[in-house]
Amino acid sequence: MVDIAAKRAEGKGKGYEKWATLHNLKQMAATMSIYEESGFSSPEELEAALAAASAGLHEVTGKLKTVESTLQEKKDLQKQLLAYIKTKPARDGLRAQKTEKARRAYREQHESEFIISESAARYFKAQGIQKLPATQALQAEIEQITREKKASVRELQTVKGNLDKILRREPERGKGRENER
Repeated sequence: MVDIAAKRAEGKGKGYEKWATLHNLKQMAATMSIYEESGFSSPEELEAALAAASAGLHEVTGKLKTVESTLQEKKDLQKQLLAYIKTKPARDGLRAQKTEKARRAYREQHESEFIISESAARYFKAQGIQKLPATQALQAEIEQITREKKASVRELQTVKGNLDKILRREPERGKGRENER
């Protein structure tokens, strides 16, 4: 819709005013046509449909955020677990040392592995993890959460698409793929 009064104040002439009036009438007619085609018989029905679609959008967005948070936690755990597993030979080598002097020398020689191991142990303790999960089970859990995330993204795209159809907006092309990454 064109604001004819504002355009008149900008100095537009009678020809523009006639065009804008015709343009606005066409826009109103198209809006009413879409309104009727969509099956809405009152503004209240349109508002109810918009509210329902908006609520669905918020619900799915909240669900997606929860899934993403859980996925990130599992990936952090996996990263720490793999780092801890890689330091096992160094920890075993330290236990194999017979004297205190040999242990100190061995620990100095493998200092980086012990820093990584201790960091992972602090992470496990902070998370309240008493027993380390099996790597395959953790990987399977991450894959399951990733599938849930993809399903939530698809549901979010569907709800957004429905909302766009109600409002008769053009869908934003290419945006859905960015959200999955």
